[in-house]
Amino acid sequence: MVLFLGRYSLTITSLSSEDFFVLLNIRAPRIILCMMAGVALSVAGASLQSCLRNPLVAPYILGQSQGAAFGAALAMLFLPNCMYLIPASALVFSFIAVGLACSLARVRGEFSTVTTVLSGVIVAGVFTALLSIIKLASDPYRLSGIVFWMMGGFHKSCWDDILMALPGLVIGFSILYLMRYRLNVLSMGSNDAKLLGVNINRDRLIVIALSTLMCSSIIAVTGIIAWIGLIVPHMARSLIGPDNKYLIPASAGLGASLLLITDTLCRTLTTYDIPVSIITTLVAAPYFIYLLRKVAGGWN
Repeated sequence: MVLFLGRYSLTITSLSSEDFFVLLNIRAPRIILCMMAGVALSVAGASLQSCLRNPLVAPYILGQSQGAAFGAALAMLFLPNCMYLIPASALVFSFIAVGLACSLARVRGEFSTVTTVLSGVIVAGVFTALLSIIKLASDPYRLSGIVFWMMGGFHKSCWDDILMALPGLVIGFSILYLMRYRLNVLSMGSNDAKLLGVNINRDRLIVIALSTLMCSSIIAVTGIIAWIGLIVPHMARSLIGPDNKYLIPASAGLGASLLLITDTLCRTLTTYDIPVSIITTLVAAPYFIYLLRKVAGGWN
Protein backbone atom coordinates (compact mmCIF):
# COMPACT_ATOMS: atom_id res chain seq x y z
CA MET A 1 0.00 0.00 0.00
CA VAL A 2 1.37 3.42 -1.01
CA LEU A 3 0.20 6.76 0.37
CA PHE A 4 0.94 9.92 -1.65
CA LEU A 5 1.56 12.98 0.53
CA GLY A 6 2.29 15.85 -1.86
CA ARG A 7 5.75 15.28 -3.27
CA TYR A 8 6.36 12.36 -0.91
CA SER A 9 5.11 8.82 -0.86
CA LEU A 10 4.91 6.44 2.07
CA THR A 11 4.94 2.69 1.57
CA ILE A 12 3.14 0.68 4.23
CA THR A 13 3.70 -3.03 4.34
CA SER A 14 1.35 -5.32 6.20
CA LEU A 15 2.71 -6.77 9.43
CA SER A 16 3.51 -10.45 9.51
CA SER A 17 2.01 -12.56 12.26
CA GLU A 18 5.40 -12.63 14.03
CA ASP A 19 5.75 -8.84 13.90
CA PHE A 20 2.21 -8.38 15.15
CA PHE A 21 2.87 -10.77 18.04
CA VAL A 22 6.05 -8.90 19.04
CA LEU A 23 4.28 -5.54 18.81
CA LEU A 24 1.22 -6.62 20.76
CA ASN A 25 2.74 -8.87 23.42
CA ILE A 26 6.28 -7.53 23.91
CA ARG A 27 6.65 -3.92 22.80
CA ALA A 28 3.23 -2.54 23.78
CA PRO A 29 3.19 -3.93 27.36
CA ARG A 30 6.74 -2.74 27.93
CA ILE A 31 5.98 0.81 26.78
CA ILE A 32 2.76 1.02 28.78
CA LEU A 33 4.29 -0.40 31.97
CA CYS A 34 7.31 1.88 31.61
CA MET A 35 5.08 4.96 31.40
CA MET A 36 2.98 3.73 34.32
CA ALA A 37 6.13 3.36 36.43
CA GLY A 38 7.25 6.87 35.53
CA VAL A 39 3.86 8.29 36.53
CA ALA A 40 3.67 6.35 39.81
CA LEU A 41 7.19 7.09 41.06
CA SER A 42 7.17 10.75 40.02
CA VAL A 43 3.75 11.58 41.47
CA ALA A 44 4.60 9.72 44.68
CA GLY A 45 7.84 11.68 44.98
CA ALA A 46 6.14 15.03 44.34
CA SER A 47 3.42 14.25 46.89
CA LEU A 48 5.85 13.12 49.58
CA GLN A 49 8.09 16.14 49.08
CA SER A 50 5.12 18.48 49.49
CA CYS A 51 3.67 16.50 52.38
CA LEU A 52 6.89 16.21 54.40
CA ARG A 53 8.38 19.55 53.27
CA ASN A 54 11.65 17.84 52.46
CA PRO A 55 13.10 18.37 48.95
CA LEU A 56 15.33 15.29 49.23
CA VAL A 57 12.53 12.83 50.00
CA ALA A 58 11.95 10.05 47.50
CA PRO A 59 9.46 7.14 47.46
CA TYR A 60 12.04 4.80 48.98
CA ILE A 61 12.69 7.05 51.99
CA LEU A 62 10.13 5.18 54.11
CA GLY A 63 11.59 1.78 53.28
CA GLN A 64 9.14 0.96 50.48
CA SER A 65 11.77 -0.30 48.05
CA GLN A 66 13.73 -2.20 50.67
CA GLY A 67 10.59 -3.87 52.00
CA ALA A 68 9.53 -4.80 48.48
CA ALA A 69 12.98 -6.18 47.69
CA PHE A 70 12.95 -8.32 50.84
CA GLY A 71 9.45 -9.61 50.05
CA ALA A 72 10.41 -10.51 46.49
CA ALA A 73 13.61 -12.24 47.62
CA LEU A 74 11.70 -14.18 50.27
CA ALA A 75 9.21 -15.38 47.65
CA MET A 76 11.99 -16.39 45.25
CA LEU A 77 13.70 -18.43 47.93
CA PHE A 78 10.86 -20.12 49.82
CA LEU A 79 7.61 -19.93 47.84
CA PRO A 80 6.58 -22.07 44.83
CA ASN A 81 7.47 -20.76 41.40
CA CYS A 82 4.45 -18.64 40.49
CA MET A 83 4.33 -15.35 38.59
CA TYR A 84 1.86 -13.86 41.08
CA LEU A 85 3.57 -14.79 44.36
CA ILE A 86 6.66 -12.60 43.92
CA PRO A 87 4.71 -9.36 43.21
CA ALA A 88 2.22 -10.16 45.96
CA SER A 89 4.98 -10.75 48.51
CA ALA A 90 6.79 -7.56 47.46
CA LEU A 91 3.57 -5.56 47.81
CA VAL A 92 2.80 -6.94 51.28
CA PHE A 93 6.27 -6.34 52.72
CA SER A 94 6.42 -2.86 51.21
CA PHE A 95 3.32 -1.93 53.19
CA ILE A 96 4.74 -3.61 56.29
CA ALA A 97 7.89 -1.49 56.00
CA VAL A 98 5.92 1.74 55.68
CA GLY A 99 3.63 0.74 58.53
CA LEU A 100 6.63 0.17 60.80
CA ALA A 101 8.16 3.49 59.76
CA CYS A 102 4.95 5.38 60.50
CA SER A 103 4.59 3.62 63.86
CA LEU A 104 8.12 4.60 64.87
CA ALA A 105 7.62 8.16 63.64
CA ARG A 106 4.57 8.76 65.82
CA VAL A 107 5.73 10.69 68.90
CA ARG A 108 3.11 11.90 71.41
CA GLY A 109 0.41 11.28 68.87
CA GLU A 110 1.98 13.45 66.16
CA PHE A 111 4.28 13.05 63.16
CA SER A 112 7.15 15.34 62.35
CA THR A 113 9.22 15.56 59.21
CA VAL A 114 12.44 14.63 61.01
CA THR A 115 11.07 11.60 62.86
CA THR A 116 9.29 10.31 59.74
CA VAL A 117 12.42 10.49 57.60
CA LEU A 118 14.67 9.01 60.30
CA SER A 119 12.19 6.19 60.94
CA GLY A 120 12.21 5.41 57.24
CA VAL A 121 16.00 5.25 57.24
CA ILE A 122 15.96 2.86 60.23
CA VAL A 123 13.35 0.57 58.67
CA ALA A 124 15.17 0.62 55.33
CA GLY A 125 18.38 -0.42 57.09
CA VAL A 126 16.64 -3.29 58.87
CA PHE A 127 15.11 -4.66 55.66
CA THR A 128 18.45 -4.24 53.86
CA ALA A 129 20.09 -6.40 56.54
CA LEU A 130 17.31 -8.99 56.26
CA LEU A 131 17.79 -9.00 52.49
CA SER A 132 21.50 -9.68 52.98
CA ILE A 133 20.58 -12.74 55.07
CA ILE A 134 18.33 -13.95 52.23
CA LYS A 135 21.21 -13.54 49.78
CA LEU A 136 23.51 -15.60 51.98
CA ALA A 137 20.94 -18.38 52.18
CA SER A 138 20.29 -18.45 48.43
CA ASP A 139 21.89 -20.75 45.90
CA PRO A 140 23.75 -19.05 43.00
CA TYR A 141 20.83 -19.43 40.57
CA ARG A 142 18.30 -17.80 42.88
CA LEU A 143 20.85 -15.21 44.01
CA SER A 144 21.34 -13.99 40.44
CA GLY A 145 17.58 -13.62 40.06
CA ILE A 146 17.33 -11.59 43.27
CA VAL A 147 20.20 -9.28 42.29
CA PHE A 148 18.81 -8.73 38.78
CA TRP A 149 15.33 -8.01 40.18
CA MET A 150 16.79 -5.41 42.56
CA MET A 151 18.32 -3.53 39.61
CA GLY A 152 14.87 -3.03 38.07
CA GLY A 153 13.79 -3.38 34.46
CA PHE A 154 10.96 -3.91 32.00
CA HIS A 155 12.36 -6.86 30.05
CA LYS A 156 9.68 -9.21 31.40
CA SER A 157 6.74 -6.85 30.93
CA CYS A 158 3.43 -8.45 30.02
CA TRP A 159 -0.25 -7.59 30.13
CA ASP A 160 -0.67 -9.44 33.43
CA ASP A 161 1.86 -7.07 35.03
CA ILE A 162 -0.09 -4.08 33.76
CA LEU A 163 -3.36 -5.44 35.12
CA MET A 164 -1.72 -6.07 38.51
CA ALA A 165 -0.20 -2.58 38.77
CA LEU A 166 -3.02 -0.54 37.21
CA PRO A 167 -5.54 -0.50 40.11
CA GLY A 168 -3.00 0.82 42.61
CA LEU A 169 -1.83 3.48 40.17
CA VAL A 170 -5.34 4.67 39.30
CA ILE A 171 -6.52 4.78 42.92
CA GLY A 172 -3.39 6.50 44.20
CA PHE A 173 -3.12 9.06 41.41
CA SER A 174 -6.80 9.96 41.47
CA ILE A 175 -7.01 10.58 45.23
CA LEU A 176 -3.68 12.42 45.38
CA TYR A 177 -4.82 14.75 42.62
CA LEU A 178 -8.06 15.37 44.49
CA MET A 179 -5.92 16.26 47.52
CA ARG A 180 -3.79 18.72 45.54
CA TYR A 181 -4.96 21.74 47.55
CA ARG A 182 -4.37 19.95 50.85
CA LEU A 183 -0.86 19.14 49.66
CA ASN A 184 -0.33 22.86 49.02
CA VAL A 185 -1.42 23.60 52.58
CA LEU A 186 0.80 20.85 54.04
CA SER A 187 3.78 22.27 52.17
CA MET A 188 3.27 25.58 54.02
CA GLY A 189 4.26 24.03 57.36
CA SER A 190 2.52 22.56 60.39
CA ASN A 191 1.58 25.86 62.06
CA ASP A 192 -0.01 27.37 58.96
CA ALA A 193 -1.79 24.10 58.15
CA LYS A 194 -3.27 23.92 61.65
CA LEU A 195 -4.47 27.52 61.40
CA LEU A 196 -6.27 26.60 58.18
CA GLY A 197 -8.01 23.68 59.90
CA VAL A 198 -6.11 20.81 58.25
CA ASN A 199 -5.73 17.54 60.16
CA ILE A 200 -2.01 17.19 59.54
CA ASN A 201 -1.46 13.68 60.87
CA ARG A 202 -4.44 12.24 59.03
CA ASP A 203 -3.58 13.88 55.72
CA ARG A 204 0.07 12.87 55.94
CA LEU A 205 -0.89 9.28 56.62
CA ILE A 206 -3.24 9.29 53.64
CA VAL A 207 -0.58 10.75 51.34
CA ILE A 208 2.06 8.28 52.56
CA ALA A 209 -0.35 5.33 52.17
CA LEU A 210 -1.38 6.35 48.65
CA SER A 211 2.22 6.96 47.59
CA THR A 212 3.16 3.55 48.97
CA LEU A 213 0.27 1.93 47.12
CA MET A 214 1.37 3.40 43.78
CA CYS A 215 5.07 2.66 44.25
CA SER A 216 4.55 -0.82 45.64
CA SER A 217 2.22 -1.78 42.79
CA ILE A 218 4.93 -0.83 40.30
CA ILE A 219 7.97 -2.11 42.23
CA ALA A 220 6.24 -5.45 42.70
CA VAL A 221 6.29 -6.13 38.94
CA THR A 222 9.36 -4.18 37.74
CA GLY A 223 11.85 -4.36 40.59
CA ILE A 224 13.48 -1.32 42.18
CA ILE A 225 13.75 1.73 39.92
CA ALA A 226 15.97 4.35 41.51
CA TRP A 227 16.05 8.15 41.44
CA ILE A 228 13.02 8.85 39.24
CA GLY A 229 10.88 9.76 42.24
CA LEU A 230 13.52 12.20 43.45
CA ILE A 231 14.67 14.17 40.43
CA VAL A 232 11.52 14.35 38.29
CA PRO A 233 9.45 16.38 40.82
CA HIS A 234 12.27 18.91 41.03
CA MET A 235 12.48 19.17 37.26
CA ALA A 236 8.73 19.71 37.08
CA ARG A 237 8.81 22.21 39.95
CA SER A 238 11.50 24.25 38.21
CA LEU A 239 9.35 24.38 35.07
CA ILE A 240 5.85 25.12 36.40
CA GLY A 241 6.25 26.01 40.09
CA PRO A 242 5.23 24.34 43.37
CA ASP A 243 1.42 24.43 42.95
CA ASN A 244 0.33 20.79 43.10
CA LYS A 245 -2.60 21.55 40.81
CA TYR A 246 -0.03 21.68 38.02
CA LEU A 247 2.91 19.91 39.66
CA ILE A 248 1.23 16.51 39.92
CA PRO A 249 0.19 16.29 36.22
CA ALA A 250 3.53 17.76 35.12
CA SER A 251 5.45 15.23 37.21
CA ALA A 252 3.34 12.42 35.75
CA GLY A 253 4.00 13.46 32.15
CA LEU A 254 7.67 14.21 32.68
CA GLY A 255 8.26 11.01 34.63
CA ALA A 256 6.57 8.85 31.99
CA SER A 257 8.55 10.50 29.18
CA LEU A 258 11.90 10.40 30.96
CA LEU A 259 11.59 6.77 32.01
CA LEU A 260 10.45 5.75 28.51
CA ILE A 261 13.52 7.44 27.00
CA THR A 262 15.74 5.77 29.60
CA ASP A 263 14.27 2.33 28.88
CA THR A 264 14.80 2.88 25.15
CA LEU A 265 18.47 3.58 25.85
CA CYS A 266 18.66 0.43 27.95
CA ARG A 267 17.41 -1.62 24.99
CA THR A 268 19.53 0.00 22.29
CA LEU A 269 22.89 0.97 23.79
CA THR A 270 24.17 -2.62 23.82
CA THR A 271 23.21 -6.01 22.48
CA TYR A 272 21.68 -6.99 25.84
CA ASP A 273 19.07 -5.37 28.05
CA ILE A 274 20.66 -3.09 30.67
CA PRO A 275 18.76 -2.85 33.97
CA VAL A 276 17.07 0.54 33.98
CA SER A 277 18.27 1.56 37.45
CA ILE A 278 21.86 1.57 36.21
CA ILE A 279 21.07 4.25 33.63
CA THR A 280 18.83 6.30 35.93
CA THR A 281 21.55 6.33 38.61
CA LEU A 282 24.31 7.36 36.20
CA VAL A 283 22.15 10.14 34.76
CA ALA A 284 20.60 11.33 38.02
CA ALA A 285 23.69 11.34 40.27
CA PRO A 286 25.13 14.59 38.81
CA TYR A 287 21.71 16.23 39.05
CA PHE A 288 21.39 15.06 42.65
CA ILE A 289 24.76 16.63 43.50
CA TYR A 290 23.55 19.93 42.04
CA LEU A 291 20.24 19.58 43.89
CA LEU A 292 21.97 18.80 47.17
CA ARG A 293 24.12 21.91 46.88
CA LYS A 294 21.12 24.02 45.96
CA VAL A 295 18.91 23.00 48.89
CA ALA A 296 21.66 22.72 51.50
CA GLY A 297 20.51 26.01 52.97
CA GLY A 298 16.87 24.91 53.40
CA TRP A 299 13.62 24.48 51.52
CA ASN A 300 13.50 26.31 48.16
